[in-house]
Amino acid sequence: MFKRMSILEKRPGDDPAFFSHHWQERHGPLVGRLPAIRSYVQNHVEAVYEPAPFRISGIVELGFDDAAAMDKAFTAETVRAVRADEPQFLGNTTGYVIGASSIRMAEEQGKLIVLAAHGGDRAGLEPIETALRRLPGFVQSIRDDVASTIPRPGSEGASQRVDSFFHLYFSDVAGADRAALQIAAMSDGTAKLGIVRVRTVRIV
Repeated sequence: MFKRMSILEKRPGDDPAFFSHHWQERHGPLVGRLPAIRSYVQNHVEAVYEPAPFRISGIVELGFDDAAAMDKAFTAETVRAVRADEPQFLGNTTGYVIGASSIRMAEEQGKLIVLAAHGGDRAGLEPIETALRRLPGFVQSIRDDVASTIPRPGSEGASQRVDSFFHLYFSDVAGADRAALQIAAMSDGTAKLGIVRVRTVRIV
């Protein structure tokens, strides 16, 4: 599956609950009607762990058959309704082309997403990735390396640099919380890490 991800930021001053509700109940169905989407999962941020170098209210995972299908979705007539709704709840967004990857739900909601900015030095992530897999309660991980960044039109200066996403699944929420504290201590200057616990919602 060809994958695209986006970091969403709520509007300044908006309550996180308002952002989450609008995104799921109103915006989600609009995106779900775009053509060629194979999978659409919303990751609603439930907890942010220090340090917090990224601005994150939610993370999108969109799956397509290929890059052409992704382009078709975002140039279709139905994207107008998506764009028109964004100012009602969204402050900024940055999209990321991942390429081949997979998408899964967090059945028990014990999911962390770790964002890493490493300046393209992917080899420096290997020790961190090995340590992540050894955390207590670890079930599975999916690593998404960014192929290219897609800034929101008109807000290029506000794009957030992320080079890799780690989707980490744990046996339960408590295990994810404990793991997040251990991950926060792993940053040794090789990569800038951001850690969030999320609640997953499948739209498509």
